[in-house]
Amino acid sequence: MDIYGLIFSPFMARAVIAARHKGLKHKVTMPKDGIKSPAFLKMNPFGKMPVLKDGAVTLYESGVIVEYLDAKYKSKRLVPTVAKAAAHTRLIAAVVGEYIQPNIFVLWRQMDPAKRDQAVFDAKLAELKTAYDALEKLISPKPYAAGNKLTIADVYAVPALFWLGSVMPRIGIANPFTGHKKLNKYWANVKKDKMLSGVLAEMEAGLKAFETRA
Repeated sequence: MDIYGLIFSPFMARAVIAARHKGLKHKVTMPKDGIKSPAFLKMNPFGKMPVLKDGAVTLYESGVIVEYLDAKYKSKRLVPTVAKAAAHTRLIAAVVGEYIQPNIFVLWRQMDPAKRDQAVFDAKLAELKTAYDALEKLISPKPYAAGNKLTIADVYAVPALFWLGSVMPRIGIANPFTGHKKLNKYWANVKKDKMLSGVLAEMEAGLKAFETRA
């Protein structure tokens, strides 16, 4: 199994966390000539990461990849079988994927005050605060985002919160979770998890390498 992309991408990290949680043998790699190369574009016409190649199956879009891995490899399920619990984990994932991650990327591009669109910057900070508040109500005080087991909620939350922790201090917000007791506790628990902390370390190294080259 190959997962193509750079692990500091939160979308790439989702696929990697899912595969590692399930104990699937896989290789994280970049295509030889990059994600805009003809060979890669045959796998993903949009030229984005990640792409999963699992035998004869080739897939793109992180959400589809995660759902595929969970459906095919049934050990350590990421989506609970009970409808209410499944909806809860997916709701956390949706809040992260739709309201936290996109706003973080906008702020990342707005970090330089000299090039900042202040109106956009302020609007995205406000949207992010609304998302924190929503996530604080949804997230579990247990070790993982939706309770005692790692689920699709963590697959989405961990990479997004890594980016949050990377970007927010650079715009003057040392702890974006101030006043969010459950989020602070969750993030502390994530760092104690051997597999997740390993992914975070790889994301950190990958982001530093990318920014150095840039």
